[in-house]
Amino acid sequence: MEKQTELNLIYGKSGTGKSQWMYHDIDQKIDNFQNIFIVVPEQSNLTCEKRFFEITGRKSLFNVEVLTLSRMAYRVSNEIGEVTSALSKVGKSMLIYDLLSKNKKNLNFLGKSERNIEIVNNMFTEFKKHNISTEMLKNVTLEDKYTTLKLNDIQYLYEKYEERLTDALLDENDQLTKLGQQIKNSNLFENTAIYIDDFFGFTPQEFSIVEELLKKCAEMSVMITLDDIKTDQTKETDIFYFNRQFARKILEIAKKQNCKVNFVPLNKIYRFKNEELAALEKNLYHSNEKFEKATENIQLFLANNPYSEVENVAKNIYNLVKNCGYQYRELGIVTNEIEHYAEDAKAIFAKYDIPLFVDEKKELNQNILIQFIISLLEIFEQNWSQDAVFHYLKMDLLSLDYETICVLENYCKKWGIRGTKWYKQEFQYEPINENQEKLENIRKQIVNPLLKLKQNFMENKTVLELTQAIYEFLIDNQIIEHLDTKIKAYQNLEISNEYNTSYKILIAILEEMVNLFRRRKSNICTL
Repeated sequence: MEKQTELNLIYGKSGTGKSQWMYHDIDQKIDNFQNIFIVVPEQSNLTCEKRFFEITGRKSLFNVEVLTLSRMAYRVSNEIGEVTSALSKVGKSMLIYDLLSKNKKNLNFLGKSERNIEIVNNMFTEFKKHNISTEMLKNVTLEDKYTTLKLNDIQYLYEKYEERLTDALLDENDQLTKLGQQIKNSNLFENTAIYIDDFFGFTPQEFSIVEELLKKCAEMSVMITLDDIKTDQTKETDIFYFNRQFARKILEIAKKQNCKVNFVPLNKIYRFKNEELAALEKNLYHSNEKFEKATENIQLFLANNPYSEVENVAKNIYNLVKNCGYQYRELGIVTNEIEHYAEDAKAIFAKYDIPLFVDEKKELNQNILIQFIISLLEIFEQNWSQDAVFHYLKMDLLSLDYETICVLENYCKKWGIRGTKWYKQEFQYEPINENQEKLENIRKQIVNPLLKLKQNFMENKTVLELTQAIYEFLIDNQIIEHLDTKIKAYQNLEISNEYNTSYKILIAILEEMVNLFRRRKSNICTL
């Protein structure tokens, strides 16, 4: 008799204990299965493991493992011996830039601007997530002429992009497509229990993975934030519309696989510890019931501008810590416009001496080591201009103190030192004295490593050789050691962490460049 997979659909509003149900269910069934897998989004990985220990009271995990989809892809590819490297977002942007540069004569609208790189990148990501191939794009017909030409550009670039990828180097989104194919040959999920939590929906690519997992596992439980499976509401009025579509798609796949389906509705809300929040959750979208009691746990503040809004938050936090027994680590600020408030928050919280971590993404070119490499290359690109040279020196990653750099800068401005004056003649513009000799020694200390690097650029042409030359420059001039000294000197934890990861980021980018353009000649050698 063919085995029948059991699907449990656990649904309820936010705060009804769906994750709690999952942890208790795992605790009860932990001895029934050889392996149990909890599948969560990337951002929930560590939190999920921590909550499992807290709720179940267990001290260790033996046959329970928390997996993200990307981690699952890695595990399965290792098991069946088909390990591949994924192209990162930075590598993907580099490849798209290269394609836009090399194929601009064949494109009608798209050039190599930063905006177009982002547009093309996002389009390719959506194509991958929704299993759209180049052949499907070729078969699309549109009435609008200009839209057709734009689509032709995208289709042409997508085809070239796919040609550049290899079996050993995949788009990061291709890993999930490959995972769906590899699960068929994997024994990792045979007769296991799989729990899926914290997802608000799946792409077609991810639904394909779920379908393959249902063929392998003995039991699957899916937690969905949803008030009910069925509803009479329209898409416009249903706040759970997309989650409901998610549930219906899961049920379609289960029906196709002939699974036994169990519905577990959860109705009691546990999350809200006071009446005000419970009333707000109940009435925000559906009801007009008036809250008659005095409001103590929700406050509204009408601010004249973002600055006064943030300052009011800082005052409240200061009061909670100083007078109410709270600790800073127990407090958090939630906003959906973090970029709108971040700079004001940094300035105001510093004024109140409140530690602040802003969870924001930063542009790659703000990274200190990336800035240093760019300033280094700008010296050659701008023919040793004063701006380029002193931008490089003031990055504070060399064995020169700031006062010495300022003295050197004043000397160079006074005598117009730029271009070949840096490296074809000595500093002899003033009478020979102690200061003149000191500045000449500093000139040699600056110029000699740069000339050696320039010579390496001239002798080596490929991306592999040039990245090695940059790496050797960093090692020979002890740039990493200077960076480490700066990290230890900083009292600001956020900046220290940022500096601490900068070396890893740089090495990852250089490796990505080599993987993509290993034997290709680079225009760095023309600087």
